[in-house]
Amino acid sequence: MAGYKEIKGFQVQTRTEDPSPYAQALADNPYAGVWSSGGSLNTARYSLQGAGTQTAGLVFGGASPSRTTATEKYDGTSWTEVNEMSGARNEGSGAGTQTSAMMAGGRLAPAATNNVELFDGTNWTETTEMNTARDNLGSTGIGNTNTAVIITSGNPPNTVVEQWNGSAWTEIAELNTGRSLATSAGVTTSGITIGGANPPGRLNTVEVYNGSNWTEVSEINTARSRAGSAGASSTVALLFGGETGPSPDYTANTESWDGSSWTEVNNLATARYGLTGGGGASPYTVALASGGYSTTALANTEEWSFSGLPPSTPAADYADAITGDFYYNSSTGQFKSIKAGGAPIGSWSAGGDLNKAGDSFAGYGTKTATGKAGGRTTPGPSPALTTSVATHEQYNGTSWTETTDINQQRWLAEASGVQTSALLYGGANPNSDNPVNNTESWNGSAWTEVNDLSTSRRSFGGAGIASTAALAYGGRMGPSYRANTESWDGTNWTEVNDLNEARAYTTGGGTYTDAILVGGYNGSSNVGSFEQWNGTSWTEAADLNTARQTTSSGTTTQAMCFAGSGPSAKTESFDGTSWTEVADLAEARYDANTGGSTGTPTSTIVYGGYSPSPGYSNNTEEWSANDFEIKSVTTS
Repeated sequence: MAGYKEIKGFQVQTRTEDPSPYAQALADNPYAGVWSSGGSLNTARYSLQGAGTQTAGLVFGGASPSRTTATEKYDGTSWTEVNEMSGARNEGSGAGTQTSAMMAGGRLAPAATNNVELFDGTNWTETTEMNTARDNLGSTGIGNTNTAVIITSGNPPNTVVEQWNGSAWTEIAELNTGRSLATSAGVTTSGITIGGANPPGRLNTVEVYNGSNWTEVSEINTARSRAGSAGASSTVALLFGGETGPSPDYTANTESWDGSSWTEVNNLATARYGLTGGGGASPYTVALASGGYSTTALANTEEWSFSGLPPSTPAADYADAITGDFYYNSSTGQFKSIKAGGAPIGSWSAGGDLNKAGDSFAGYGTKTATGKAGGRTTPGPSPALTTSVATHEQYNGTSWTETTDINQQRWLAEASGVQTSALLYGGANPNSDNPVNNTESWNGSAWTEVNDLSTSRRSFGGAGIASTAALAYGGRMGPSYRANTESWDGTNWTEVNDLNEARAYTTGGGTYTDAILVGGYNGSSNVGSFEQWNGTSWTEAADLNTARQTTSSGTTTQAMCFAGSGPSAKTESFDGTSWTEVADLAEARYDANTGGSTGTPTSTIVYGGYSPSPGYSNNTEEWSANDFEIKSVTTS
């Protein structure tokens, strides 16, 4: 007879404690890069140059406010002054290591210079000059040593590129876009030039170099010049700080490059421009940001490093929970098995951005086949001056594409169905918060007006996975908060049993016969009550942990809610009995319907939204989760 190993492929294990799902461990201790304080420079300065790594760094030149020849070394803890450069200058380009560095070009009073100096770890020595004198070269050149360096752009904005081979400078393939004050990283065969300035504004354009030619690639999210950077090649880079305009024109924003797209990550503690960067083989794990300017010259240093559980490999000695596993817990003296079911445990990750930032969308579909309609993209000082839109976009799991507009502009509406067959209903008129009862049906190519809701409403809940079977419940009409529910049979709306509590500023989820309504606002306070629809009537179930206006998805046996008043990034998961707080959104968002959401508690998407800073969002986040239960094995 076959044993358990032969049947399942592994032996019965002995464990001293039950395992946890790896997804929960990631949520509790996510792998993320953060900036922390390092040692301060001895000379506060900006428009300085740098070389080296986080634990063996070098800075030189700059202004504080007068130009300086000061050079300092970093050992990972503190900065030490060493021999100075020959000439005081700023806005040049630095490259290399702590013991083999280069300072090229810059402003050497009274004008730009083509002077080049090399540092051997002890002294600076003048060497062969560049072909073109220029300044505004940015904070970092491309190169890992002072024997192979590329210098790009300059002042006035230009496309000129020169390469150093250890003894001479040669002009090579030019950039596609003229610029000054750009930021660079990488090596001579795999480089990247980012942003910069070309009056009247800053640039978000990015170009990569393959050893022969420059090619434009995905733009950075925030256009800027005078930023810091770190990077080993054209496929791995970190961009931080910089000058964005208008005043105050310095930023703490940090973006990470993976070779195809830029992702916003944790910001610097101190916003600044004119700083210098340094890194190592991988800026995903280490980088250095030193000096710069905000309202004055800065001396502080910040160090970028990662902590938490890497998403690819569980931490050492971590026992992951695998569905189908069977083991003996020696602490409790029980045999146990891991089965499917239970509360979903997972995490949020970045998805493709909307084409237009906004909020108050109506969403339908699944995580990888989503649609969103209407909403607002232009803020106003009051609801009566807020402009809604007729825009309709669809998501394929990677990117959003604009498609046929809806017939009537609206915001704070609801939608049900799938990408090829959906229903849009209710909401508020353009330039007002007056509710409408208009309903439109989508057949995959066009929107058609169909029979109206019996009751006009906005900021309400909706459910349904087909255009022929949907629910609308709760919401607001003027000062009145509603409890009434309507069902759609493919032709008409019919009034059915009311909610137990009238409310608005919430969303629903589920199907025509198995729907939910979570949280909201009842006219005087936020509510945490949770109601479930069984196809006939509403029943109150377990309350949320945090009462709020929120966005939700799921059914009566498995649900989740996220975002809310505050704004909030809080996420809660329902397992059929109670709500549990799980991993937060990366971006906090206001209220229900200030963003769209579609999907299930194990596979959900949320997009857009509003928070006081940065305002309207085009951000998309995707929730992925596993569910499991640990069961004691009995012989009875």
